[in-house]
Amino acid sequence: MQAPDSHEGSHEGSRESLWILLADLRVAIDEEIEAVTADLARRRLDRPIPALSGRLRGEAGTGYRYAFQIAGGTYDIRADDRVRIHAGGREALGVVHRFDRTLGLLQAVSPDWLGERLDGAELEFDPTWLLRELSTRLAEVGQDPEEYFPDTVLGAFGRLPPRLGRESPRLDSSADLNEPQLDALERVLGSSAQLVWGPPGTGKSRLVARAALELALRGRVLVAATTNGAVDEIARRLASIADPALLDRDRIIRVGFDLGAAPDTRIDLGAALARRIDGGAGGVDRTLAEHEEQLGARPPAGSREGRPPALNPYARAGRLLSLARSRGNAESARALGRVMLEIARQAEAVLEEADIVLTTFARLSIREELRELRFESLLIDEASTAPLPYVALAASRVAGPAIAVGDFQQLPPVVSSTAPAAARWLRTDLFREAGVVGGAGAGDEAGGDPEAGTALPSPNDGLCAMLDLQYRMVPDIRELVSEFFYGGRLRDAPEIAARAAEIPARAPQPAPLSVLDTSGLDPRVERVDGSRRNRAHAETVADFVGAAARDGIDDIAVVSPYRAQTRHLNDLIRRRLGRAAPANLEVSTIHRFQGREKRLVIIDTVDAPPGRSWFLDERRNRDFPRLLNVALSRARDRLVIVATITGLRRTLPREALLNRLLSHVEQSGSRLDATPTDLWHGASR
Repeated sequence: MQAPDSHEGSHEGSRESLWILLADLRVAIDEEIEAVTADLARRRLDRPIPALSGRLRGEAGTGYRYAFQIAGGTYDIRADDRVRIHAGGREALGVVHRFDRTLGLLQAVSPDWLGERLDGAELEFDPTWLLRELSTRLAEVGQDPEEYFPDTVLGAFGRLPPRLGRESPRLDSSADLNEPQLDALERVLGSSAQLVWGPPGTGKSRLVARAALELALRGRVLVAATTNGAVDEIARRLASIADPALLDRDRIIRVGFDLGAAPDTRIDLGAALARRIDGGAGGVDRTLAEHEEQLGARPPAGSREGRPPALNPYARAGRLLSLARSRGNAESARALGRVMLEIARQAEAVLEEADIVLTTFARLSIREELRELRFESLLIDEASTAPLPYVALAASRVAGPAIAVGDFQQLPPVVSSTAPAAARWLRTDLFREAGVVGGAGAGDEAGGDPEAGTALPSPNDGLCAMLDLQYRMVPDIRELVSEFFYGGRLRDAPEIAARAAEIPARAPQPAPLSVLDTSGLDPRVERVDGSRRNRAHAETVADFVGAAARDGIDDIAVVSPYRAQTRHLNDLIRRRLGRAAPANLEVSTIHRFQGREKRLVIIDTVDAPPGRSWFLDERRNRDFPRLLNVALSRARDRLVIVATITGLRRTLPREALLNRLLSHVEQSGSRLDATPTDLWHGASR
């Protein structure tokens, strides 16, 4: 037998390396499933919950809002929990909008029509099916690697040496990039793999949109991210700069949407599919119209101007199918089932003709019409939050370069399990896996020293370009964030200096950085549903928001690390201020606020003695530095930290990150006492 040549040997080596990697990732997924299942049991959500009644409440963004009455029980159901709704022989995915535990009333939003009455429905809160789907997709890659691209996966994970180079952009849309953005784009276009480190406000989305258009000149591009918000931001930017001909011909397609906001009909898959079907494709429109007349279908409750609210033909056909089944019309049900298959074929055709496809990682693993697609390039946004198993799945479908853009100093992937494989593969981001941060591939937060902080990439690292020119924060806030989290590398764009110069020169002018000290209030922390609440802090924050509103500030965020405090703050502020509440006020946990920005950001640390805080201590909570960075870097003009300074200095080590940061703010900004009536302008002391 003849020995294999070097190419065949390399090919076999890639297949074996891929198989080992995928096996490790699937073990990590199994550990996460076990942890999530245990958490569901603690929350009493480990089995479907029967609804005593259910009905349609109307539209909600681009979907439908359903209300359910469930039997009494101590269910720990939270806003934004994912739910699968089983009703009338159909199934739909949804998101919890609100839950009143006392009354057993739950509202959920879904993109799918399930009927006006949903009696006998079951609600399933188990999200592990998504993880099982992901594991199945990875198994398919391992079993039939010839249908996928092992080298792209191994290159993205740093298992194969990348080809690094430069190539100049070709499109006019790239001409408005600043110097670091243009440098990063040239490296992206000339390399087989590239990481782009983009701290807050440095224009990551701007770069990704232009890179997508440039890469599309070579072949189909997949743009993927963990959250709908990130995908929608890239989609919005693409729609604003792309050649109108690309939009007119449906060459840029966004798969899925955030239920809280209407999709951009120029690039939404449902809208593109509707245009295709309205043009007569597959005879779908004619068949649906016939069955609407036959079934006497009326517009759903809550629709505007008598029109069905959904552009998506899936929703239109699904509504008719539900109606046919409820009336026992088997012939119509069979015909509409065939129509659903034809709609799926038309959706596949839309995607096959697209140059750029944008979607979340989760949809990439579960949507049938995406399963057979292959791409020439991969762009990952918010790479710090991208779980590595999803990265592997996305990369396996791409023949060419894999590019990741993000900030490893922002939020990591959300993981429940602390088991070894999950800790190794689910808590590690691509920057660490590729070895440009900390120990190579070790997932080590600080390069082996838990007190040293994250080991930042070298400025000369050819695999990692950095965007260091920021457009968000005034200089004082930028300096704080830069010194504590970015090695002093962040610079201000000229627009920042111009904006600072435009701030009215009236006195007294609030300092950009402030600590609002609650030590004199003797605050106390309460335990609520496994979370924490501090009423004294909430009163102080409400007073401060009211003072800011009276001074004309309406673009405000209040963030807290604890859900219970966030709920209490929101209720208290809304109740106290009523219609005088700032128009653009948002009250949120830190996790939910990544990617946003506000003119004024108020951070409530909540914790106070005599209790000790594990959450605010980076020795016990490895994610705290990144959470703190997210909270700080959302502010544009003013940042206020509400804290019990003397208590934190007593319950946290003197050298703890939070204590060092508070000292910096006191020295470079102002320390306000929570007791004066004029909290807004206050006085340093």
